[in-house]
Amino acid sequence: MKKILIPLCLMAVASAGVQAQVKAGKGLVVTSNSAVAYSLPRTTLKVTVEVEKESIRKGPYARYAQKFLGVMAPLADKDIYTITGGKIGFAEEADPAQVYTMENPDKSPVKIYEPTREGFMAAQMDGAAPVPSAFRPAAPARRALRGNVEAVSLTGSDTSFVKVQVDRRSTVEQNPESAALDAANMIYMLRKKRMELVTGDAGEHVFGEGLKAALDELNRLEEEYLALFLGKQFRQKIVREYDVIPEQGKNSAIVCRFSDLGGLLPSSDLSGRPVLIEMTPEQKAQNSALTRKSKDSRGTVFYRIADVVDCRLTDGKREIAQSRVPVYQFGEVVEVPVNSLK
Repeated sequence: MKKILIPLCLMAVASAGVQAQVKAGKGLVVTSNSAVAYSLPRTTLKVTVEVEKESIRKGPYARYAQKFLGVMAPLADKDIYTITGGKIGFAEEADPAQVYTMENPDKSPVKIYEPTREGFMAAQMDGAAPVPSAFRPAAPARRALRGNVEAVSLTGSDTSFVKVQVDRRSTVEQNPESAALDAANMIYMLRKKRMELVTGDAGEHVFGEGLKAALDELNRLEEEYLALFLGKQFRQKIVREYDVIPEQGKNSAIVCRFSDLGGLLPSSDLSGRPVLIEMTPEQKAQNSALTRKSKDSRGTVFYRIADVVDCRLTDGKREIAQSRVPVYQFGEVVEVPVNSLK
């Protein structure tokens, strides 16, 4: 029965007598029981974007703030988004476009040579030495440009307002302007009481922890009544992660889109400006010395050398994050010599 083994690090099998030539070719073409299929790796960029969401909720007496308090107040609810940071990471996975089949007729164990600055270094494929990362088991492929949202902090999110009348003895429903006037008078009264406590006019027996508790309560009540005019604000930190699969020949990709009023948007939503990942290969893989072969080589297998890429996450002209990442798609596919184990 024909067996397909992925990845290549699983190919060490029992030794046979006659040494035959190892052959590898691109594509999934299994012609015998001695064939082994494997895939080369590709790089997935894991891009994290951090956004701060500031929510403003108007107070019920906002239109009377200037009249009774002399200050301007927001007259509508709104959310404002700001990109505060980001990160660029990466992960390896099997590349479905880079599948190879290797024929090892005598099923003998083989050595594979790891790339070094001078050429290749022999690595035994029986578990005694580290296996090149290109042949390690790869994680399942992820879809590009899929994001996960995580709210990591939430402060001051209480958007409720004081609902009781200032004068609890009143059973007559007040119109909004009269209620706003009473709330403003309560604010001025609370400030007066606080000043009396601070200056000592409220009594000589209020001191120490009692004074602190009284001042804290007055401050809390003032903030509640001020919120009736000025509204409430709270901030939320949102972290979203995207998977981006680089493509050879394309030095940029749209991670997502962003709007100050809508936050992070799908890349297809043209109402927001694009957040880009810009990739500049250093082209070091193409200049590596990868031609030396052992005199005992009895075949080759295909191996992928990653190139180091300078990645920049940008929002317009603003740089959000930068990182140097090994990207297989911008590297080279080379033939690595293999030897029999003796």
